[in-house]
Amino acid sequence: MAVAVVVDPRTAHLAGLQHTAWMLINLLARAAGVVRSVQLVCPPDVPLASRIVPLAPRDVPLRQALIEGARAIGAVPVSPASAAAPGQPVLVVGSAYGAAPSGARFVTGYGWWGGISSHPSPVPEAYAASLLPFGPYLAAALAAAEVFLAVRLPWYAAPSGAYGWDCWKQTMSCAPAPGAPAELAEVDLSGMALAGVGAVGSTWVHALWAAPGLTGTVILADADSKGITLTNLNRCTPFGRRHLGRPKAECAAHVAADCDIVWRPHHTRFEHLGITPGLLVSAVDTNRARAELQNRYPPRMLSASTLDLRAEALRVGPPGTGACLRCYNPPEALTGDDELRARVRAGGASAVRTLAAEAGVPQAEVRRWLERGECGEVGTRLLRSLRRQAEPAQPRFAVGFTSAAAGTLLAAETVKTLLKQPLRQTAPHHNNVTFQFLNPTARVNATSSLARDPQCPACAPTHPALGTWQRRAADASAHGRP
Repeated sequence: MAVAVVVDPRTAHLAGLQHTAWMLINLLARAAGVVRSVQLVCPPDVPLASRIVPLAPRDVPLRQALIEGARAIGAVPVSPASAAAPGQPVLVVGSAYGAAPSGARFVTGYGWWGGISSHPSPVPEAYAASLLPFGPYLAAALAAAEVFLAVRLPWYAAPSGAYGWDCWKQTMSCAPAPGAPAELAEVDLSGMALAGVGAVGSTWVHALWAAPGLTGTVILADADSKGITLTNLNRCTPFGRRHLGRPKAECAAHVAADCDIVWRPHHTRFEHLGITPGLLVSAVDTNRARAELQNRYPPRMLSASTLDLRAEALRVGPPGTGACLRCYNPPEALTGDDELRARVRAGGASAVRTLAAEAGVPQAEVRRWLERGECGEVGTRLLRSLRRQAEPAQPRFAVGFTSAAAGTLLAAETVKTLLKQPLRQTAPHHNNVTFQFLNPTARVNATSSLARDPQCPACAPTHPALGTWQRRAADASAHGRP
């Protein structure tokens, strides 16, 4: 599908709509196999309003920044145009457009709210100057999801009317919630750590980089030995082709360096750092990793994840009452090394040849390893290949807009936690928010109170660490920490 993105010239100067335009171009430019090309209709000389496009120079006009950012991704071609081509889907970013093509969808985001409709949605005066990216990123995710559904799952037709999401109240809404701050001032993130800088975690970094008023020092930890790969580029919003092969935490810190947050990247698993931050943000993607993070029992934890077309964020706890990171997430079964070797031996010469080809190791070394089981680089490579064969991942949708939504929800909850705001003002006991894109107006897109898993050993009343976790949480609250 070829798509046109039209940036309304009358509102193109607003930071919220520039954030919306960038994240929309960002997601569409990564949607290879769904989007064939993108035409960008945008006035040429509109200055960038703030930190908008991390993959482009900061001192170029909006249109040039959007084009250069898309080219840095290097997947779906994005080219400037004077007008949308007849007959193609049109996404209008703006709130004052006059004669829009028939069937155009209007994508609008500002402050904490973002939405999509078949008609312009004027920006309230209170939010016109807001530089916050949370609502804009959600608006872009909603629009990108409509494109995806139209191509891949047309029987799940997206609603043709207006709908949106408010990150301040974490609820479906066609307008922003009253009372949400339009700006942030000196919100200190010090004492915080992010575990996992993949699709969700990198968007969390992207959103905090784009939000003025945030300061402090933040630890980033990711142990992916392959670094950024081609498959990461379809959903890791701040990364481009020039980052391939680089460690994720280091690369995210470099891309987001020009803000008041000081990033401390570590190319290792968070639990190997041996620290207990005041607020741990989990964006890891396996249950085993979540259990390891829970075992650190920091005072406060936030988590976000995706499953197919569903994004979810969780405020972990309270200790012993609400769900912990291990709750409802039993660690994946791990096949022992000896059993894996035994399987290869039982397969004979054919299994040896297959393993050697898969791991890029000579057959003689494979046979030697099968006999002796020695550790080292060869053994590590062979075990990694065998685990991929023994524990194949189930086929899932891995799409940018779901990860962008999860990372944005997580970033919003991070800021709200520091501001001592509940996840949802009208239900302060709620600790979980879920959004699925198959039916974006469904009632399941809501907040809830997620109680602890009765089968979870990590936060069981009999677990000795529960008391430690409760004392740490109480101490953090007593001293005014998040």
